[in-house]
Amino acid sequence: MGRQNIRMRKTVLLVSYYAPPILNAESILVWKTLMEMSNHFDLKMLTSALPTGTRVDPELVLPGTIQVVRAQTYRPKSRLLGKLSDKALGWIWDEQYLWATLGRHDPGAYDILYSRSHPGASHILAYKLKQKTQKPWIAQFSDPWTHNPYHARHTRLRKTSDAIWERRVIHHADVLVFPTQEILDLYGQTFGSQNIAKKSIILPHHYVPELYQPEPSQPATAPSATVSFAYFGDFYGVRSPAPLVEALLQLAANDSDLLARVVVHFFGNLESKFTSIVDQSPVAITRGRVSYLDSLRQMRRSHVLLLIDAPFPNGSNPFLASKLIDYLGAGRPILGITSEKGTAANILREHGHYVRDPRDISGIAEDIKSCLKTTPSQFNPPSDFTTAHVVGRLVDVMTRL
Repeated sequence: MGRQNIRMRKTVLLVSYYAPPILNAESILVWKTLMEMSNHFDLKMLTSALPTGTRVDPELVLPGTIQVVRAQTYRPKSRLLGKLSDKALGWIWDEQYLWATLGRHDPGAYDILYSRSHPGASHILAYKLKQKTQKPWIAQFSDPWTHNPYHARHTRLRKTSDAIWERRVIHHADVLVFPTQEILDLYGQTFGSQNIAKKSIILPHHYVPELYQPEPSQPATAPSATVSFAYFGDFYGVRSPAPLVEALLQLAANDSDLLARVVVHFFGNLESKFTSIVDQSPVAITRGRVSYLDSLRQMRRSHVLLLIDAPFPNGSNPFLASKLIDYLGAGRPILGITSEKGTAANILREHGHYVRDPRDISGIAEDIKSCLKTTPSQFNPPSDFTTAHVVGRLVDVMTRL
């Protein structure tokens, strides 16, 4: 018999502080990404031991073929002590930094190193592994690191420490992945001397069509019927429900009859500082939390999906919320309260959805009225954002390394 050429599958090591079954946006992206990558590679994952008090989703189950190594975390078990330690460490580092730098991490042999952030600690640990093994390394950024406006409260010492590590990551990673052109441009301006565009690619977030359970066709909404608006995700930092509530208040003053048809649901966490804003709403806003798969079911059952981003002084939003891509997969109308420039706005317009700057309260009110006066439409989910397509491009890059 002639010798057969057997092509061995490469082994990819993913480094990510957040991973299933933790329930947050980054963990969900890790879950979807690994499910697709498992069709092409042998996989290992180096992640954190589940931090005390972390909310988990038992439905985020990884294939049993993935070898998962959970490294020790340094967060106190007591919630009070945890908050105190976060405040004390926050002057320079955080618990995630200690996870990346103090632990003993031995994931065994692998061919490709792949790290994801948020948080940046995932890249710090990957950098250490790169120094030891010199394996090809792909660093993927879901958000900016040092120049993230949600980190505005970080001290100067903390920002300096983050900047040092960020520069090391940018310099030593073989491939950089960003979700938007705006974030790539931001890094290009910051690290202009390194010409990072040559080793960078843009990959948006993605959705899995098979995860959306078919729903009975919704009956046409008559002009007098109730229309449900639903927001999925957390309100924290500078991301506030205020633009929506202010628009509802404006409608209450000018079009109270229309407002009687509005139902609003928030699915996610609401920082306590926003409670008083929600309480001012002229429409009762129901609040709750759901698992990831339940959130997809609720999206399909809603008439209009809400994207609410923080305003940006220059009118351009560099971020791409993963919920927006899940919304596209649900095939429902989207009211995008986001900057009118940026990838998010471009995607919304391209696919026929609403876009209003968070500061344009009158415009938001007009869009709500438009949603109430027209029959909610069904939209065809765009195939360019499926997990198979987006992660397939990442797989192609890995295969060539």
